[in-house]
Amino acid sequence: MPKSPTPGAKQGPPRPPLHIAIASGKGGVGKSTLSALLAQEFASRGRRVLLIDCDIGLRSLDLILGVDEHVLFTWADIALGRCTLKQAVMAYSQNLHLLCAPLSTEVTLADDMLQHIVSTCGEYDVILIDAPAGIGFGFRAALKAARRCLIVSTPDPVCVRSVSVAARQALRHGCNDVRLIINRFDRARTIKGVGLMLDELIDRAEVQLIGVVPQDTGLFLQTANGAPLRESLVSEAIARIASRVEGENIPLYIPPGV
Repeated sequence: MPKSPTPGAKQGPPRPPLHIAIASGKGGVGKSTLSALLAQEFASRGRRVLLIDCDIGLRSLDLILGVDEHVLFTWADIALGRCTLKQAVMAYSQNLHLLCAPLSTEVTLADDMLQHIVSTCGEYDVILIDAPAGIGFGFRAALKAARRCLIVSTPDPVCVRSVSVAARQALRHGCNDVRLIINRFDRARTIKGVGLMLDELIDRAEVQLIGVVPQDTGLFLQTANGAPLRESLVSEAIARIASRVEGENIPLYIPPGV
């Protein structure tokens, strides 16, 4: 199998802060797992990363990273004055910190609460906000706090339709930099007619593609308990997406046979 082009180096000079919402119109596309893997990739490059779970009531990043037993506070506690940012943020590694969403809330939270919190996080190079599926409160809160948006979809018509809806809403909320990640792409299944071809998918979504992540069920199960991402076609795809997000000119690459 030909080796894919190598993404940018793991270490690099300081970059302008990146505030990115990671969204999906439909649930079940692997968005939160991708958020965690992207966060680990940026951290491996020496970036100071804050990963924020914005899915109130259904948070999952603490489970994905294997730190659920250590959660004391959430970003809602910060917004309501119950704790400081330093008290609520959890260290997953030296460069990667996690800020959890509340499992429930007894008060109404405003759309701009998370935006105010993010504005105080100047020590981080990259802030990734894992928005809940759909275009409700959590989506709006994430978009208000972000300057860019990555929308995750699998290559099926229902998910692709939801991408265009989410993208229009992102633009409506002032996020003009919207890109598409195709997750769980399986070329063999697509050739057999299961799922959309990439060209058709991009045309339907009406969003510029920034990366394609191949299907690897075993790898995603392995990383779902906090284990680091091992070298694989998925890790190469994640690295290439991170490089493009940071402005590197990395050609789109889909490994043969995927």
